[in-house]
Amino acid sequence: MNTEIEFLAPWVSVGQLSDILVKELEREVSENHVLWNLRSNAIAQRSDNDDVLFDIEGSAAVAVVHLTWSGKKELDGRFPETRIFQSFDAWREKCMNVDNAEIRGID
Repeated sequence: MNTEIEFLAPWVSVGQLSDILVKELEREVSENHVLWNLRSNAIAQRSDNDDVLFDIEGSAAVAVVHLTWSGKKELDGRFPETRIFQSFDAWREKCMNVDNAEIRGID
């Protein structure tokens, strides 16, 4: 993933927090979660909540994960809440641009 990505508010680059975010994701994901056994890298996060954008290694897909910060495996496979996008461009169009328009009050 290109590190020179221009993110729109409320999304910001995770910078050096990437490892911390990946470790928390690994702690939270259980065997019945969609991201179980998939390697990922944190690349962005929302500045106003706990959503983190992860790229999924070996795939064009990316995932927005709402981390629970429980520090432990979530037994319910619905958590942490996760939305999968087939590509970074799909995420940009369907998530980042929408979030940016919402915070700017644009319909």
